[in-house]
Amino acid sequence: MEKKILHKIPTNIITGFLGVGKTTTILHILKHKPADERWLVIVNEFGDVSIDHIPMEAQSQGQEMAVRYVAGGCICCTANLPLQTTLTQSIRQVKPHRILIEPTGIAHPEAIIDLLQGEFLSKVIDLRATICLVNPIQLMDDKYFDDEVYQDQITLADVLVANKADLASDELLQKFAKWAQALFPPKVMIAAVEKGEIDLDWLDIEPYPHRKAVYMNAHSNQLENLQIPENQEENLQPLPNKPIKREGRALGTFGCGWVFHPDEIFSKNQLLAWIDSLKGFERIKGVFRIGEKNWIFINKTTDEPANECSIAYRKDSRIEIISLKPATWSLIEKQLLDCRKSDPNQVDIPSFKMPFNLK
Repeated sequence: MEKKILHKIPTNIITGFLGVGKTTTILHILKHKPADERWLVIVNEFGDVSIDHIPMEAQSQGQEMAVRYVAGGCICCTANLPLQTTLTQSIRQVKPHRILIEPTGIAHPEAIIDLLQGEFLSKVIDLRATICLVNPIQLMDDKYFDDEVYQDQITLADVLVANKADLASDELLQKFAKWAQALFPPKVMIAAVEKGEIDLDWLDIEPYPHRKAVYMNAHSNQLENLQIPENQEENLQPLPNKPIKREGRALGTFGCGWVFHPDEIFSKNQLLAWIDSLKGFERIKGVFRIGEKNWIFINKTTDEPANECSIAYRKDSRIEIISLKPATWSLIEKQLLDCRKSDPNQVDIPSFKMPFNLK
């Protein structure tokens, strides 16, 4: 009997620090994937209130695509058990032609790479290029280069991409290129793109062999603070006027998420004005009901203006906010509740709020 040949699944890790545009990049990739292929996307959420998978699930409707998420903490910790379990179950169920893995922005890639190249998964996984996104504006801020995880995300990348190039000056992009070309081991590909619009051919770049982390124990000193979620997504069922709140803290990063009752409707203008008033936060993402049949997805990073777009999601309103400093979450919750409409037919009127500044 002829032995059946097992075709390994091409797999990419899309890394990058908080707010560099990983989700936007993956959405671009999925928009241009071959129509006859089934793809699997695994998203690691920082907190219990999952947000990142929502636009991907919306885009997957009617497509050969499956999205799975691992909520809470970081898939490079806890012996990789959440990731390994999700991967093995999803491969059996989906039988994908390609896998994309998006770790949370605080994840250290080496443990994930080691898992994918380990004795068990290496039999079914063909690890291709690890792609790291950076925001070139971060090159001006020493706090990023003081972060060991940030440095190793760059060290372990085969493809290094300056995203949001449209927001950077020519001088800063030249600085990025000069810095990136001096890195060792060298990158297989260095590029600058806008809005995550990478070339899909980069996914099949062969990894540079023997990349090693410089700070392989970057997470180990803080694992005691890592919170593993006890509540599953299906248990997040809020009551009217009583949102469910989930706080998290891990590896020097603080976050809080809220889930609101699906009948609660928010004022779009008031919500956007409030979110733009928030200063000093690394990332703000949310999906909100703003009318009887209208929902929007909102994304804001650092001190950039918030971006919003319509979305097909219809489950509930939810938001997750991440910072590198402790925040007064109770005050933020009150301000969020103030953005709701008292009357579903209320016409949106822009409002001004004093900035909420962590600095």
